[in-house]
Amino acid sequence: SKSNEAPKSSSAFWSRLSELRHNGTPEMVIGITVLAVLGVDYAIQVRNGEQKEEMYRQLQREVKRDGEIAREDMMKAGTDSTKSLFQCTVRRIPPNFDGHKCLTDVRIGDVVDVMEEGIGPGGQYNLCSIRRETQQNKPDDNSEIENRVSVGWLPCSCLGKVA
Repeated sequence: SKSNEAPKSSSAFWSRLSELRHNGTPEMVIGITVLAVLGVDYAIQVRNGEQKEEMYRQLQREVKRDGEIAREDMMKAGTDSTKSLFQCTVRRIPPNFDGHKCLTDVRIGDVVDVMEEGIGPGGQYNLCSIRRETQQNKPDDNSEIENRVSVGWLPCSCLGKVA
């Protein structure tokens, strides 16, 4: 009698499986699995994007900090050693010339003091300084003229020596 029960349970299993196949259960399982995989993938992409953005912000902070330190060092070098090798006129200003070591706020025709020649990548830059007089308005309506020295790199190809 035990041998007769085994085929019955086996045939009941197969009939139940056949019934599940006909009512759409496999399609629902596959669909739910695909949705779950897509959800996990989306969550991972969001997390990776957030990590990438945080790394980018951290890199920007470090570059900004390094730029400030480099500018301070160049300013110290510019104020400590007022020795100028020669003077040049700014002939042109390259587009997108805004690095943290670049001499900014110069215009074509400005005269700059060259403090060091052939620096930077390929020796293509000069360390230059420019003195600017700025008007400082005091609260008591007195204005005072202040000398401000800017120090930074300019491309040699953009400078012409003053005779």
